[in-house]
Amino acid sequence: MNTSPARLLLSAILPTLVVLLSGCLFSPREPEPPGSGEQITYLPRSSPANVWANIETSLEAANAQGWEDNTSQVEFQYVPDDGTRSAFPGIAWDLWRRPEEVNFINNFYNSGVTITAQMRNDEFTVPENSGTEVIWEDVIYDLSVTNNADSSTTRYRASADITFRLEGNFWYIYLWRDLQGESPPEGGGQLSTMGVLRGTFGSTR
Repeated sequence: MNTSPARLLLSAILPTLVVLLSGCLFSPREPEPPGSGEQITYLPRSSPANVWANIETSLEAANAQGWEDNTSQVEFQYVPDDGTRSAFPGIAWDLWRRPEEVNFINNFYNSGVTITAQMRNDEFTVPENSGTEVIWEDVIYDLSVTNNADSSTTRYRASADITFRLEGNFWYIYLWRDLQGESPPEGGGQLSTMGVLRGTFGSTR
């Protein structure tokens, strides 16, 4: 049987096309990265200033892992102001350590809130790093917490002493001591410290 030149050419090309197409269509590809929502960027824990900035990021993202990663992995303590201690007499504040702090921040973030925060007043001068411990005295933090269910907002503004410690190669918050609630710069009465949030959403062992 006679075979035309065109048919012979097609017979020669067809196997090559099949191989090429198979390689394009059926060869394994790199899997798409799974969607994980909005990525939260934290600063390296190379200084107390970065750690405190990470706390602000954690609040605004309602990301508990960021809070946990920047509090001491060895020993953490929270000390409330006198007003908080009086308002929540049933809490054993002297026993408030890392487990209580982790429990609080998870309960708080899971309560359906939106948070805006400025964790350092503009007038505050950041102390220079020296040794393995740095204390920020009388830093003023300010945050507004909006209940997503009814859009009501509560503002917290207070002064605090924050002690940072170097553990291994990283800085962490070692001691958070709330001093007192502060009035907002635009005027108004004295606001509550974050001790009220801890008393509301936290628990002791």
